Amino acid sequence: MSKVSVIIPTINEVGNIDDLISRIFALKDKISYDLEVLVVDDGSTDGTREHVLKWQEHHPVRLIARDNDKGVAKSVIAGARAATGDILVVMDADLSHPPEVIPDLVKPLLEGTCDMTIASRYIKGGSTPGWPLYRRLASFIATAIARIFVDVCDPMSGFFAVRPQLLRSLDPEKACFKVCMEALIAGGPSLRVIEVPITFKDRASGHSKINLIKMGWSYLCRLAALAGGNMSAKSGIRFGIVGLLAMVLDLFVFSVLIALKFPIGQSHVISFFASTVFNFTCNARWSFAQDNTQRLSFAGFGRFLLLALASLFLRGGVLATLNQLLGWPPLLAVIGGIFAAAISNYVGNAFFVFPLEPKHKGLRWRAVSVIFLIYAIVLRLFYMGVMELIYEEAYYWNYAQHLDIGYLDHPPMVAWIIAFFTSVFGNAEFAVRIGALLSWAVMGAFVFALARMLYSRGIAFVSLFLVAGLPFFFGIGMLMTPDAPLAACWAGTLYFLAKAFFDKRRSSWWGVGICGGLGLLSKYTIVLLAPASLLFMAIDPMSRQWLKKKEPYLAAILALLIFSPVIVWNAKHGWASFVYQGSDRLAGSFRFYLPQFLGYVAALLTPVGLVAVSGTFLGTKGDRRSRFCMIMALFPACVFLAFSLFREVKLNWTGPAWICLIPLMAYQVMESDTTSRIINFLRKAWIPTVVVVYLIFGAALHYFVLGLPFAAYPRDLSLLGWSDLARQVEAIENELELSTGHEPLVLGMDKHMIASELSFYRTKLAGKSRDHGEGVRYTAGPNFFGHESLMFKYWFPKDKGLRAYSDVIVLVGPDPKSLCLDELVKDGWNVGSVKELIVRKNGIPVGWYYYAIGRSASANSISALK
Repeated sequence: MSKVSVIIPTINEVGNIDDLISRIFALKDKISYDLEVLVVDDGSTDGTREHVLKWQEHHPVRLIARDNDKGVAKSVIAGARAATGDILVVMDADLSHPPEVIPDLVKPLLEGTCDMTIASRYIKGGSTPGWPLYRRLASFIATAIARIFVDVCDPMSGFFAVRPQLLRSLDPEKACFKVCMEALIAGGPSLRVIEVPITFKDRASGHSKINLIKMGWSYLCRLAALAGGNMSAKSGIRFGIVGLLAMVLDLFVFSVLIALKFPIGQSHVISFFASTVFNFTCNARWSFAQDNTQRLSFAGFGRFLLLALASLFLRGGVLATLNQLLGWPPLLAVIGGIFAAAISNYVGNAFFVFPLEPKHKGLRWRAVSVIFLIYAIVLRLFYMGVMELIYEEAYYWNYAQHLDIGYLDHPPMVAWIIAFFTSVFGNAEFAVRIGALLSWAVMGAFVFALARMLYSRGIAFVSLFLVAGLPFFFGIGMLMTPDAPLAACWAGTLYFLAKAFFDKRRSSWWGVGICGGLGLLSKYTIVLLAPASLLFMAIDPMSRQWLKKKEPYLAAILALLIFSPVIVWNAKHGWASFVYQGSDRLAGSFRFYLPQFLGYVAALLTPVGLVAVSGTFLGTKGDRRSRFCMIMALFPACVFLAFSLFREVKLNWTGPAWICLIPLMAYQVMESDTTSRIINFLRKAWIPTVVVVYLIFGAALHYFVLGLPFAAYPRDLSLLGWSDLARQVEAIENELELSTGHEPLVLGMDKHMIASELSFYRTKLAGKSRDHGEGVRYTAGPNFFGHESLMFKYWFPKDKGLRAYSDVIVLVGPDPKSLCLDELVKDGWNVGSVKELIVRKNGIPVGWYYYAIGRSASANSISALK
């Protein structure tokens, strides 16, 4: 007959222990196996031991008294090593765990269907009635962190059943207070786990022995150690002491440089590196020094330097936000940046510079994925509100100021998103861009769900790592363009398609239709998923059945209904948008663009990513999952490749196509059993590659916002100086308005870049004043002179003539010839001389523009009267 040993760790549980043991033995009539109870007591002084000894006289109960080397985990492991049962059940003594659930926990183990069962509070049927809010919040946070590393809903449960060998194998000197978590990780990915719902009631008597702060820190340190992170209370305190000393040096150098009139960006970079060598030496020799005395090495310093750069760029974003956006003084702002960099440094040192050996590579990848993901989010959050809009973003902001159901060059989704967030946060860079970050988050959630469904949760975390680190995906989470919502909808469409094909769920086609329709409202290229889906259904026998069912066709109809506003707009405007994105793309002379196309793919995915695309053909064994990923990614990519053979392609066109290859790339790195050199190369190359990507993006963001020492701004860089140009143009415009009595019309004399940027920054300068809409109503493009200006020709129709908008105009262009002054003179305008505008960023000249003023006859007469 099988035997089950129930292990109960106790400390001063005299009010609960009798009731618990009696309820356990009340189960004997309902079970077909023997029971023994082991009470492992850690120095109780309230009579708990005496009560257990009385039970021991007449029942299979044993007391294991421990007066030294206390700890819940050590008690449980000691009980496991003393137990004689074939199955071990671990539970608390405070009656929060109902012993009546023991048969449900033991049954799957006896049947051999699993290796471990967990009494779960967080699956269907489980609950925690009566818990106060703070305890629910603490449990939610702890469980969420634990679920990064394991694939169960309640890894923090103290009530579970397991085979004895697993618990006995745990190291009592390293295990933390949550033995369930330790067992799950020790069992590895092959451990079969089932969760059983319970109602978790608070203790009936006595007091909890848990110190949330102390236990919480120990818990985090232990999880980090399991994933290879060198975190401990000792290293944390030592790191803090070193950091405080380094901060004194940092602030001293920064203050001296500011006093000497150095720019704030250069000052903080120089002061940061002044403390870097001090930090590294002290941390290597003291903070993280443990068994290995050879930490101070060239390779270690190289890793530390890369970490220092990553922390520097993060610190620059915090500094810029606090100083430029919130108005903090430089010294106070740099202190905020120092604290942000300190957190980044500590985590980076623990995991990458002075790491421990992880329990297994899956844990390491999960931890690395989350760390990189958090860094990518935080870096963008702190820079998106202080970096000037690129001209495409400013152009789409102008979309939002002329809300419509369609536009010439793109569908309206980007305009609707910008309009919503600017209505909430005002006309600011952060408001324009926050929609991009949220769209990226939606895309990441769908990619995670897709990878988990096709492969595993571990693969899903590595997929997030790639979504966070590949250049295309990093960029669309920072800049608000149509690609941001397109990627979110593309990922959603792929997820629901996979649900339909692999889970055979009819309802998933509704998700396909909704995401596909929203994707069409974002960018037309998502239509390529339709023939890709048909191709997969034609090739895959198990999916071919859908061709005979109504759901795919209803999904297509639903997508078209959602897309119908754009169709209506095009019908009213001579199908302008469809022509612009269709036949106009095919028009023109032949141009072989294949080399550039391949270069763009390498830029979007990195060269390592390009290798990974070829690596997806290896080790897949032709299974349905791989076939789905490859067809849904490569069909759209091949369409663009074919187009590149005779016409120009754009950098971002293929970006969304690679979304479906990300789960397959992650699978190749984590689980593929191929011995291919390419796959082995990828396993080693991905982390360094993403580090380089982050450093390039971080350096670029820092450069555009704060500059970099010894790195001058190039002449006429179109990414910088727009707010200064708008300030100067606004001053000219205000002076003209006062002198003529007319509201001047400002014309940006290039395709749409100058007009878009001036419109946004003139509006931002106005703030909430009565003329805050002036920047939109009185900023136009060059379409009056027969030049292309995209949507500006719809917002300011040429057939009305310039005088219909104003009798005074200010023409701003990149060079004197672009101002078209001869045409103005022929049209009867009085034109002033061409003057130069020097645009500055951080006090440094970054652009040279030219302007001239035109007046009609009526404006001149009013001016003369004045």
